[in-house]
Amino acid sequence: MKITGIIAEYNPFHNGHAYQLARAKEETNADFLLIVMSGNFVQRGEPALMDKWTRAQMALSAGADLVLELPPLWSTASAEYFAHASIALLGQLGCVTALCYGCETPDSYLLEKICALLQQEPAAYVQMQNQCLKKGMNYAAARESALQMLLPKTDACSIAQILQSPNNILALEYQRAAHHLAPDIWLHPVLRIGEGYHSNQLSGTYASARSIRSWLCKHPCQSLSPLQTALPSASYRLLETYQAASPFLFPADCSQMLHYCLLENAANGFERFADCTVPFSNKICKNLNSYTDVSQFCTLLKSKDLTYTRISRCLMHILLGICQEDYDAWRSRFYVPYARILGFRRQSKELLSCIKKQSGIPLLGQAKDASRILSAAQMDFFEKHLFADAVYRALCIAKGGRDIPDEYRRQLVRFPSEHTKS
Repeated sequence: MKITGIIAEYNPFHNGHAYQLARAKEETNADFLLIVMSGNFVQRGEPALMDKWTRAQMALSAGADLVLELPPLWSTASAEYFAHASIALLGQLGCVTALCYGCETPDSYLLEKICALLQQEPAAYVQMQNQCLKKGMNYAAARESALQMLLPKTDACSIAQILQSPNNILALEYQRAAHHLAPDIWLHPVLRIGEGYHSNQLSGTYASARSIRSWLCKHPCQSLSPLQTALPSASYRLLETYQAASPFLFPADCSQMLHYCLLENAANGFERFADCTVPFSNKICKNLNSYTDVSQFCTLLKSKDLTYTRISRCLMHILLGICQEDYDAWRSRFYVPYARILGFRRQSKELLSCIKKQSGIPLLGQAKDASRILSAAQMDFFEKHLFADAVYRALCIAKGGRDIPDEYRRQLVRFPSEHTKS
């Protein structure tokens, strides 16, 4: 049985994602497509546009067979930890044969060359990177500069192009993680098509997820018809249904709750939270009286050595109570202690059966079953997972003014549903 894994956020699921699913199945000759998807909070340190259940349903309607959740501890982490946790989850299932991921460069030779250098981390590379960090560069800029110095015959612009693309950065981290955690999984890149990751241009068939979110943020409660060409028909219908019942969430919707968390923790500092150094903690405290909203505060704290995204992730860790000790504890335990199912295709029972037989970690469906099948340590991890989902639910209720089901009332997504034809 050939099982191809894909790591994604689907925030939201658009035509480019559908293209990747189709190419992944064809190019890896997969019997099943298994998705590891970020839950209710995503890697840029933001709430997902829509809840994880709806996004899972979008993926299943486009051909995915099973959607597992990447817990918030790692879905909000840096590219390195995000990739390692996702690969560790796939590897612990014991049956995934391939990983398909998107990239934004056709130069696979240069990508592999950079990856090899990052895996080896020769002394010269580490020394050059540290020198750049001491000059005040952020981590990404220091890494790029060190690589350019070690690869003098390579076009510097090509290196910059690769390392400034989030998809390429993740591709490199997937390769590094697989080398250490899942060497038997075959890695297969698919070239991204359409608008780039950072594009805000909503045009054509392959618009970026960012441009879709940007349009929704600027046009609340309006007809979604301008998005119709950018989404598969099933995703578009789900987006319409979601809009009628629940609010779309954006970073600004966290502003009030985050402000309270910052005020509550300021007296003790923030260095215990993941990614928060002592200097950054001091910077938060120094500027806290100038806080108005999350975007303004991220911009206020931004500096040469601190990117907006890094700051946003740190603030999200504070909001969700994700601490450095959580990182340290679960990195030593292969990152993810269970496989949480969000949804599956009814025709994929063979896949679920295979995972149950070969997985080294429990397969968790309904939240109510957690206390029965998880160990005490695993249950502690799950409680932190549930807390993040409760925060997301609170944000939705505050914005939408209506009750939505908590995790214990949620049902797994089964596709097709009893009312849907395959």
